[in-house]
Amino acid sequence: MSYGSCDKESRDTVTLVSEDPDAHVKDHRNGTDGGEGVDYDDALCATGYGMFHYILVTVMGLFTASDALEVGCMAILMLAAECDLHMTSEDKGWLSSVGLIGMLFGAFILGCLGDIYGRRSIMIITLLINGLAGLASSLVQSYGLLLAFRFICGFGIGGGIPVTYAYLSEFQPSHRRGGAMSFAGSFIMVGEILATVFALVTIPYDTGFVNASFSYNSWRIFLTVCALPALITAILVIWLPESPMFLLLKGQQEEALATLKRMYTLNTSNSPLTYPVKTVNNSGLKTHVNNKGNCWETFFSIFLSTWQQTKGLFSNSLARLTIVMNVISITMMFGLFGLYMWLPELFNRLIQYYNDHPDAKVSVCELRAYYGNKTEVSHCNTGEPPVHIGTLYSTLILPATELPARLWTIFCMDKLGARFFLVFTMVTGGVAAFVFYFVKSSVGNLIMACVFNAMTSVSITVLSCLATELFPTYLRSTALAVLFLTGRLGAIAGVISFGYLLDVYCAIPIFLVASLLIGGGFCGLMLPNTVRVALQ
Repeated sequence: MSYGSCDKESRDTVTLVSEDPDAHVKDHRNGTDGGEGVDYDDALCATGYGMFHYILVTVMGLFTASDALEVGCMAILMLAAECDLHMTSEDKGWLSSVGLIGMLFGAFILGCLGDIYGRRSIMIITLLINGLAGLASSLVQSYGLLLAFRFICGFGIGGGIPVTYAYLSEFQPSHRRGGAMSFAGSFIMVGEILATVFALVTIPYDTGFVNASFSYNSWRIFLTVCALPALITAILVIWLPESPMFLLLKGQQEEALATLKRMYTLNTSNSPLTYPVKTVNNSGLKTHVNNKGNCWETFFSIFLSTWQQTKGLFSNSLARLTIVMNVISITMMFGLFGLYMWLPELFNRLIQYYNDHPDAKVSVCELRAYYGNKTEVSHCNTGEPPVHIGTLYSTLILPATELPARLWTIFCMDKLGARFFLVFTMVTGGVAAFVFYFVKSSVGNLIMACVFNAMTSVSITVLSCLATELFPTYLRSTALAVLFLTGRLGAIAGVISFGYLLDVYCAIPIFLVASLLIGGGFCGLMLPNTVRVALQ
């Protein structure tokens, strides 16, 4: 029988579950596997590639979209809930950043539990945490409780990110893994677009009910709608099997084979009895079965292992590279989240001002004396809607601008190199942020915001690609984890500082974003060129 493009020459020859080169499939045509079992990647290839994988990648894409939706809704929520909860710009900054703080804790705790109790079960838990906390946040009546539930939402989102990608990758043969994960990751744009679409159909309308003791108005309905995709995706994940690789790690050979046979049947429409693999080689993995320990022991051992790995990043040969990469990560995420989360707020101020002064020309920072939370004139006192519909249309355009930039990166990355794209996108994004301060029209600001969003969004992907090329295999995932940590810290600092400085002196946060992005971009010139260089 044919395994499609899973022949030995067309895929990565690194063995996933055994270093024995003789452990490959001996005679698939006769339905045997040589007694010792086949390697895991060969077993995946034997299932074919078809309907099961397409369903899996789509569901994981929906998982990614539901997470992005909850993150994206925060920028709109800052505006919509401002008057009801009497929020200042500082309050909005904390509301936007509290989810990022939750993600830091969720990524480690739930990611660890995914290695103990299984990827599928933890994914369901993270989606339920995300969805239920989102529903709860739509019912709260105070700013403090809203902060608490948005932190819990972030905790679920943070836990879902590492577990989802681990789960998806363990179902993919090596020659398909990158494409599948890239496709699922592209659903981030879908989530961002859905956040704005849901806002358009809920927030501008006087819906819900309000009385003296309880309010459930349009922005709370918006939060309810944003929480539903996570709960729906949780139901879909229930119908997916546990990762066969995880089952093998836990010594559950029969359950792993049953999952592989299910994949085989869906992909080929053949009977599971004709699946040619009888045993999957799990030699070298049995030590994981007997070393589970309790949760605290596992956390402690992971902490020690992570510390040892992290120290390797600062060895003599890698210290300079590690420092430069993390400086770039901090500056990049500070700039992206610092300005991006506040763009709807700035758009809203511009549009409302131009509605009252149609012939005026004003920059976003000149509006702090008109609609800032620390002034006498505020839309909360004028009866105007908290979020202008033009703001939502402007916000809807932002994610769409990522597509051309991402396509350019896909087709030209191998020719120009990741370092070129890192420098170009960060410097261009920084220049767009700098120009954003001087533009005195809503259209001009929208154009600069689109350029900023497209460039900085692509730069995150490019940085991840560059890290995989620059760090050796035994430190590659550790390097990415550290970049994720420092980047989130930069994002939190950016969102909070923007909130504190926006109405004090608006130029400071905008110029800070611009200078950090440009400076971080030029730091990329200190990195080696990786065009046509093999992985270490």
